[in-house]
Amino acid sequence: MNKMQNNTIPAVEKTVAILNCLGNRNGGATQAELAAELDITPSTCYRILQTLLAADFVRKGAGGRYDLSNGLAPVVRKLSDFTARFSVVQPVLDRLAAETGLCCKLSIRQGRDQVSILRAESPRPMAVSGKIGVHFPIVEGSVGAALLADASPGEIRELAASCTVPVAEQNHAELVLAGVEAIRRHGYCFNAGKNRWRVDALSVPVRDMEGNVIAALTLLGSDADFTGDQEQALASAVRRAARECAKLCG
Repeated sequence: MNKMQNNTIPAVEKTVAILNCLGNRNGGATQAELAAELDITPSTCYRILQTLLAADFVRKGAGGRYDLSNGLAPVVRKLSDFTARFSVVQPVLDRLAAETGLCCKLSIRQGRDQVSILRAESPRPMAVSGKIGVHFPIVEGSVGAALLADASPGEIRELAASCTVPVAEQNHAELVLAGVEAIRRHGYCFNAGKNRWRVDALSVPVRDMEGNVIAALTLLGSDADFTGDQEQALASAVRRAARECAKLCG
């Protein structure tokens, strides 16, 4: 067991799992459904739900079904402000797409996931793209390397080992570590189609004023888009755009 696992609290992990489960379900869930789906003992599930009820983080409705409640409103409001913080960089993404001819996206970390929150389409009639709001494992691809650029090897290995999606990085943490090393050496990570989608992706971390990674900026394309000196030119363009994003996000 690594250091990261030693420093986690199982009861808190189960609480987070319950909140995530309720957030992803329409109509809520019963205590029995939550316990079965999340592999939590009925007694522990009951105590967690009673604690969340007392905080008004969940409510109990008809048929004994639990769902998220208004006590989470301050958290949601803060997250809304967080999303608005990034919306100011949309013009940067638009310029980057126009300059490179490629689709670009901005992704953030959400726990053990990465999720794209902004996108600018390629001006070309046909181009590689991706959906907004889709979750992928935090360890996957160049985006994962960018978001984990400051993570320790131990944390990266734990995240890879605990990944429940059958991606290459699940059993090969060295792929993530190599991507992180590329970012530390060259300022970017290029994934030449070595992913589930066979898409080329070049990612750069976006940092706040304190130097912390807050997002990943990525170009999406095909082999022909990154040949010869194009990779370096595109990497320079993404690094410039990432710096612009950092300034706008404050």
